[in-house]
Amino acid sequence: MARGGLCKTRILFWGGLLLIGLAWLGAIDVATVYADPPPSDGACIGCHQNNQRTLTLPSGEELPLLAFPEDLAASPHNRSGEVEVGCTSCHLGPTHYRYPHPTTPAQSRDEYTALASQNCLECHVYHNPLHRNAEDEEPVANVAPADLPNCVECHGSHAIAPVAQIAEVMAPNCLACHTDQADDWAQALIAPRTGLGEGADGYVGSRTCLGCHTDNYLGWEDTLHARTIHDASLAPDAILADFEQPELELSFGLADVKYVIGQKWQQRFISETEEGELLVLPGQWNIATNEWVVDHRAEGETVNWRTECSFCHVTGLDAADWEFQEFGIGCEDCHGPGQAHADAPEEVAVFNEPDDQVCGACHSRGESPEGHPFPASYQPGDTLTDHFTFTADETTRWPDGSAKIHNQQYTDWIQSNKMQESDELTCSTCHAAHGQGEGPSQTVLPTNELCSGCHAEKTTLARHIPYHQQAITKRDFACNDCHMPLMAMSAVEYDIHNHTFSQPNPQGSLDHGGLEFQPNACNQCHTDRAETAEWAIETINWAKENYSIVRTEYVFAPGPTPVAPPVPTPLPSVGERHEVSAYVDFAWVRPFFFAGLGLVGLVLLLLAGRWFWSRRASDA
Repeated sequence: MARGGLCKTRILFWGGLLLIGLAWLGAIDVATVYADPPPSDGACIGCHQNNQRTLTLPSGEELPLLAFPEDLAASPHNRSGEVEVGCTSCHLGPTHYRYPHPTTPAQSRDEYTALASQNCLECHVYHNPLHRNAEDEEPVANVAPADLPNCVECHGSHAIAPVAQIAEVMAPNCLACHTDQADDWAQALIAPRTGLGEGADGYVGSRTCLGCHTDNYLGWEDTLHARTIHDASLAPDAILADFEQPELELSFGLADVKYVIGQKWQQRFISETEEGELLVLPGQWNIATNEWVVDHRAEGETVNWRTECSFCHVTGLDAADWEFQEFGIGCEDCHGPGQAHADAPEEVAVFNEPDDQVCGACHSRGESPEGHPFPASYQPGDTLTDHFTFTADETTRWPDGSAKIHNQQYTDWIQSNKMQESDELTCSTCHAAHGQGEGPSQTVLPTNELCSGCHAEKTTLARHIPYHQQAITKRDFACNDCHMPLMAMSAVEYDIHNHTFSQPNPQGSLDHGGLEFQPNACNQCHTDRAETAEWAIETINWAKENYSIVRTEYVFAPGPTPVAPPVPTPLPSVGERHEVSAYVDFAWVRPFFFAGLGLVGLVLLLLAGRWFWSRRASDA
């Protein structure tokens, strides 16, 4: 009996020691697995810089294991950068770096790059610029992730270019998918919009916005703002003027044109001197009538485009040296300088909801304190009148204060307008800033649909304007025929809509000396000899006496408060090209297992000790 007890004690003792030993060895292994910090890049590069082997995936595709140190050194992803990034910053499992490397769950190369791209979102905001659904023109947010390239496919894996070099080096990555295109197509697609010089402080150019605000950028590219000025050598098709018209008396030719301005009403042309000055050439092409209008200037007179015009044709103008960030009316013209926001998008906001003053900076006429015909120092969010004094002379305004020549929509808008009483109505309520919109004025909806959104009671024209009952059957009536008549001039007489939204007022024409001195909405349509301003007044008075006209307190009173927009659809996650099972790492089991093993060993040792001492006590 004593011999059997001693044997049991020995078994428990040595078994406990064995288990504790195994637990200690396991603890060493766990400490290695969870080493902090992980191995340096040198350890990884030492193995992979000359590694000619490949990893064969279940699909049969092979992944090279070679990584060039020079690619990593030139990449923003290196340990000496502003933000320290090493090999194990990207090559992670759900826990930490481990060697030997765990088996990838990816079944194909596409799935591998998709999984790798998910690591990018640890540091970078999701974006997928320049990609729409090619067939349906769907916004990126609505496109299935399987139809979109991922981070690795666009930027590569190790040879990742800094932002400033993307336009130079990314083109081959585009052609990997767009095999039917040439290299120059890809380079033009990703090339930044250029300006002249560096421009004002804090401006980075609209291309910087493309990464996160893709749909807004791609929509804006189609607008007149983005296309307000072209380099004639890069976009020769932008020149609509006919330089071959017979008996043309121009003092310049097509060869003199460096830049062309305008695509809608008129085109003006700019030449560049040997000294680099940009001068407005003395001739205008009227698009509607296909004819030239020659400027008759004094001998030697020139117009310097930079100091007289540039503010409303470029983004990020620095009036100290007349350099600017980019040609065209870009994102930062409306939202303000974007450098700080681009550097810290979650901490610094831009001027997110531009007000009417932003539009008014260019859609008004006047003079800045420095003597420029534009508010050179104005930035979105400022009070416009701190930087600009509006003009009010008879060459630019009608006697009633409304615009006589173009680029004065804002000064029309602020004139005793009942719409000003609503905080919900702005220029962008009607005009599309991020898309082509409807018609030549790029409204968000066709005119009558736009107006009836607030003025539904006037939708039935037969009730709203019953005295036009016969005319309604012969032509289409638009709300702006009466409430936004063509009263200002850009290229030809009366080609710009009035923006005061006033009631038709033929009496105003009589008060100011006749139609020649003050036009009105009625007589812009009724032009027969007998249809005078007096006739229009009599007709309106007769209609009021004989028809029940639908009216409200204000014909253009503030509309109903818009309902809150729907919650936006979350952006699709990167890397879901195919359904990939999530990688489950059971490394967390190991420390618990070895700790349990050590605990069992300790219990066995205690039992052996207890048995041994109890036997000694019984023998005594």
